[in-house]
Amino acid sequence: MRKILVYLFSISLLFTSCKVKKGVTDTGNTQKMSIAKIIKKNNAQKSDFNTLRATLKISHTTENKTQNFTVSLRLLKDKKIWMSFKKAGFSGGKALITPNKVQFYNKLNNTYFEGNFTIISNLLGTSLTFKQLQAVLLGETFFTLEPAQYDVEILEDGYLLYPEQQTNLFEHFITINPGNFKIKTQEINQPKRSQILNIDYNSYQEIDKQLLPLLVHIVTLQKTKGSQIDITYKNITLNTKMRFPFHFPTGYKAITIE
Repeated sequence: MRKILVYLFSISLLFTSCKVKKGVTDTGNTQKMSIAKIIKKNNAQKSDFNTLRATLKISHTTENKTQNFTVSLRLLKDKKIWMSFKKAGFSGGKALITPNKVQFYNKLNNTYFEGNFTIISNLLGTSLTFKQLQAVLLGETFFTLEPAQYDVEILEDGYLLYPEQQTNLFEHFITINPGNFKIKTQEINQPKRSQILNIDYNSYQEIDKQLLPLLVHIVTLQKTKGSQIDITYKNITLNTKMRFPFHFPTGYKAITIE
């Protein structure tokens, strides 16, 4: 349960590519364009809704094994992220994330956790806010893009954006599709920690005239260890009334996470 939470929270960024035949894929040719215009077009594609409901099919592969999970996702924009986890059809637990609090419980070992949002930053090894996590789930930029602070390189298959001055803690890169101007890849490289986190948004789907993720491919590398996560977004609905039920079952044991 904790690992799956980390993988979802990690939806922040790494590389690899994959051809897909369904969903909304980019077919536009890259044209020379100013950084300001690229960012403006990308901002125009940001999602606009109050609530979102989706089913996530997740496949997690390490060197030794592959595990499959299903996650029911509910999102109240800028306020709540609610998830219910299932494995092999059995409920594994729930999580509720707000800007100030992280709560989850694990039915497989009768434990629960409650703490502030810094736990996610600690798990990832880099500072993370609620809105950044939300943005990554929606296929949007992890960082706010300011034309004066970014450079652009024109590639055959997209626009590569990167800060004029990378930080001492990490480097990050963003590739934008040349046709629909949605995020194609996001990457964070932490050389001092020997960590790389990359997300490929391989395909989008159109929901109520908005482009939202369909197929997402994540690769994480830490020193000599790596993992691959493939996520398929299904049954997305926007702006429907929904509840975010959450309470800790009685008799569960509290855990701490360093």
